[in-house]
Amino acid sequence: MSPQHPPMSPVNLQVPTTQAAIPYVQHAVRWFVEQAAMEERKRYAIDLAIEELILTLLRYSFDEGREQGKLEFTIEMRPTILKLEVTCRGLPFDLSMVPDYDPDTDADDAALSVLLLKHMVDRYRLYNEGKQGYRIELEWLRPVAHVKQLDESTGGQTVSAGINDAPVPISTIRPLHEDEALALARLVYRSYGYSYVSEFLYYPERIVARIRDGMLHSWVAVSEAGDLAGHAALTMSHRDADAAEWGIGVVDPRWRGMGLLKSISQEVIRHASTTPASVLFVHSVTNHPHTQKSGIGLGFESTALLLGFAPASLQFRHIHDTLSQRESVFIGTQILKPLPDLPLHLPPRHADALHRLARGVGLRLTEAPALAHRMQATTTFDSMIEPAVNVAVVNLTCGGSDLPQALARERRRLCREKVDIVYLNIDLADPCAPQATDIAEVEGFFLAGMCPMQPWPYTLTLQYLNNLEFDYNLIHAVGEQAQWLKAYVEQEQQRVLA
Repeated sequence: MSPQHPPMSPVNLQVPTTQAAIPYVQHAVRWFVEQAAMEERKRYAIDLAIEELILTLLRYSFDEGREQGKLEFTIEMRPTILKLEVTCRGLPFDLSMVPDYDPDTDADDAALSVLLLKHMVDRYRLYNEGKQGYRIELEWLRPVAHVKQLDESTGGQTVSAGINDAPVPISTIRPLHEDEALALARLVYRSYGYSYVSEFLYYPERIVARIRDGMLHSWVAVSEAGDLAGHAALTMSHRDADAAEWGIGVVDPRWRGMGLLKSISQEVIRHASTTPASVLFVHSVTNHPHTQKSGIGLGFESTALLLGFAPASLQFRHIHDTLSQRESVFIGTQILKPLPDLPLHLPPRHADALHRLARGVGLRLTEAPALAHRMQATTTFDSMIEPAVNVAVVNLTCGGSDLPQALARERRRLCREKVDIVYLNIDLADPCAPQATDIAEVEGFFLAGMCPMQPWPYTLTLQYLNNLEFDYNLIHAVGEQAQWLKAYVEQEQQRVLA
């Protein structure tokens, strides 16, 4: 594993809105690229992405130079990624304005630029910030060794026993040591092959970086022979996040059926109370009942059903090798610390359902008096695409009088990006929540449930399917609450789409 270097401070640039700014930005980024030891192919991709990004912004936000302004860039190198962020305060713009690229016609230059941009980055996000303009974030993964490469270099000899050998007794359950990151990657492979949605788990250096950043709290069961027999963890978006996810529950097939995952997870959940998180949650898969049963045993209760959250390529080795549809998940929730007592604005149609979901996890919803609410002038969203699972998450940060048009435009944009599912989050403490829910349902969104602290204390989550159908008979629901919620979501989908 390569040595860890102290992080470099981000660099901020302001450039005029002219094509002459392109080489200036490329040159500044190139120094970071060299420090990250990017391979030549990726260096070329980064240069090209910067060029296409600036050309697209000049065309659409500055009207081919007829509008004057500036672009603000931030370049940042983190342990596992190189990140480029641009803030633009030109004409309002989003990618739905750019036509699709068709090589069989006289292709639009901007369509080609956006096509190239999408293929030249590992991840990109667009944030509409209203009067503050918008931000575009581009990210490239830094080169580190994949577990497959490390396996080949060591002959795959890091595990002391074969798959059919009798299990060695467990000696301890403890936090993962940094030098065990490769062993964790191998453990994940034993259960999921290379299909696990959190790709960082196949890169030992990225595992270590997340542990050091306070984003990953890993616990393992270790055998008397020193092998990792099982694992569970808390993952957080940052070290001070209000919500933590229990997950990455993996048990080596040799130790299955011994209650090992529950023992590890109990330690993880006890540890969760020492973090800043107020809410603990889990994505419980539905193609088999095991994860849901484990969650119920650990104190989780279902508060949302996210259809199609994971691709059908997700594999469960020695349990389920293939899935016939995208994997739906129940969000199981557990409250660690009291949430703020806020007056909430529940959509009348869903008020009873939301009260039931809240009671299931020990929450009491305080409804505010129904008052006429005047929306702000402009709608703003935080939208992000999760490439690993090909879904989009849209947070409604401000509902404006233009919400019907803005949401329709954002939905079309994301569908043209070929995401499979769009999840829309609405803050129930916002007086515009009932009206926003009605508008979203007109656009084809339907209820998924409540996701506390993701991102707001009382978050209503809706979902939109991009030309997908689901067989609800293939969705396992364990427990009375999950079964009721599954039926409610199916009913709502049928009502909204009728």
